[in-house]
Formats: sequence, structure tokens, C-alpha cells
Amino acid sequence: TNSTRNRYVAEVSKILHYAHRQGWIDAVPALRRYHEPRQEPHWLTREQADALLAELPEHLADMAEFSLATGLRESNVRLLRWSQVDTARRVAWVLSGQAKNGRALSVPLNADAIAVLGRLRGRHAVYVFTYQHIDGTRLPVRNCSSAAWYKATKRAGLEGFRWHDLRHT
Repeated sequence: TNSTRNRYVAEVSKILHYAHRQGWIDAVPALRRYHEPRQEPHWLTREQADALLAELPEHLADMAEFSLATGLRESNVRLLRWSQVDTARRVAWVLSGQAKNGRALSVPLNADAIAVLGRLRGRHAVYVFTYQHIDGTRLPVRNCSSAAWYKATKRAGLEGFRWHDLRHT
């Protein structure tokens, strides 16, 4: 797809700019960008959100509910640590190294987000969102957009709905 092509072009562009800064090449050649049609953001109604949460496995449902409540990006939710959460002050922090723009971010926590955190407290010493591995240990979630996600969205009648779309609701 043109989207995939543009991701490759962006990586090559980074390499060429680095080579130019190092003095290895005199100029960075212009690279063709491919047209990507703009997608309209998807929003969920309360009923659609409830249907999706009911279809997801428990660990993904908790993460999706938290995402809906905070508007955080998938990686910020997936990598959230207990040390970044203050339920007494109802705030969480995204560290500068985890933020897309490189700046730390404080995120207010509403009642839904606090409820999710209350259910998860004590499951893991470091990470907020984990899943139970087959050997019984709890591990951090590595990928939210898994086969389970896509099957759940299909069952909920939301085929084509992406994890990132939770930010728009």
C-alpha cells in the first residue's frame, strides 16, 4: 500500500539525512512520497464501546477501557508502570521517553480510569497492564492489536476498527 511505501521512504530519508550530516554525501536527494487518502476518525457510541469491551479478553478489555477513559496511545497504556500512577491525586504521567513529542505528559484520571486501576492493583509489581501467561506468571502486554483484538472487533460489529481509534472516542 502507499502507506507502507511511505514508511519505507521515511526510513531511507532518515538514513540519507544522517549520511549528509556526517559529510558522507553532498546532498539529500528528493524522494517520492505516495498519496495516502485521509481516513476519517472512527468514534464509538456507548453501546458500541460496551459491545467491544464485552468481546475482548479481560486484559485487553481493561486496557481498552482505560484508553477510552484517558485518550492515551496504545504504547503509553501498554507500558504504563505503577510508579507513573497517583490514584490519590487522580493523575498518571507519560514519561518524556514514552511520549510521541518527547515531552512528559500528565493525564487526569476520571472515575472509569480509576475503577480500572483499582481492579488491577496488586496483580504485578511494576506494570499496570499484564496478562496471565500459560505458566501462571503475569507478563506485560506486548501487542494490543492482536488476533484477539481483531476477532473481538468483528464479533462486536466493528470490523476495521483500530486500537488507535479508541483515542477518538
